[in-house]
Amino acid sequence: MTPIGHFMCASAVAGNIDLTTEKETNLCFAYYGLFLLTFWILSLIFAPGKWAMYVHDQFGNAALVFFLIYWGGKDARRQAFVCLLIGGQVLSAYTHIFDVTVLKLTGEIPLGMWRPHNILHTPMAAFLVPLIFLTPIKMLLRRVSWRAAYFMLCLGYFLHIFADTVTYSYQIYPLWPFNSFHFAVIDYFQRSDAIIGTFLGNPLYIFEKSTKENIDGFIVYKAEVLINVLLAVLFYIKSSWRRISKLES
Repeated sequence: MTPIGHFMCASAVAGNIDLTTEKETNLCFAYYGLFLLTFWILSLIFAPGKWAMYVHDQFGNAALVFFLIYWGGKDARRQAFVCLLIGGQVLSAYTHIFDVTVLKLTGEIPLGMWRPHNILHTPMAAFLVPLIFLTPIKMLLRRVSWRAAYFMLCLGYFLHIFADTVTYSYQIYPLWPFNSFHFAVIDYFQRSDAIIGTFLGNPLYIFEKSTKENIDGFIVYKAEVLINVLLAVLFYIKSSWRRISKLES
């Protein structure tokens, strides 16, 4: 999933658990819509290239920096949301660098892996890494409780890992280093007998698929948009039910 996709996924989950208000969540959806519109227009003008990666990276980074600056000093609820973004866009994201570095030094990169997901980019590490960084994060975000901060960091981390394995076929090793079992959720949709395999398996903007040989292609996946649309539907169903309940009370 792209950085902006991770942001939207975390924001949509936050809206569904009432961590963010309806208005705040709507603004996040609108921002994601702006990204998709911008990306679509640029894809009509330019050929596939590194610009595509820069666009979704910077859209994701801008959202993260905005909330770090403007919500980092707010109340406990807003700081909890900042923790969610840190877990999903910082702690989990930069584990790629750690995994690649360690595995290159040891010469143990699994076959076919050019972006490893099997040391710190794993569910087990989602409990450990937030715990390591909890104290310095709490020093910056003093109003959110320790328990809430740790929970949100872990939740963001888990959302990142789950979204990755749904949007593309990078294998996740949930029990590494104790077991070599690995999987990617999207693989189950890409089997020959999967009706929607073709839909989920292709990039959203089809010029060239982003692969090991072409990492500069368009890498906003249909699966990413589908996940966020489903979360949006769930959010608006909940919002509609809340309004109906208020009218009847």
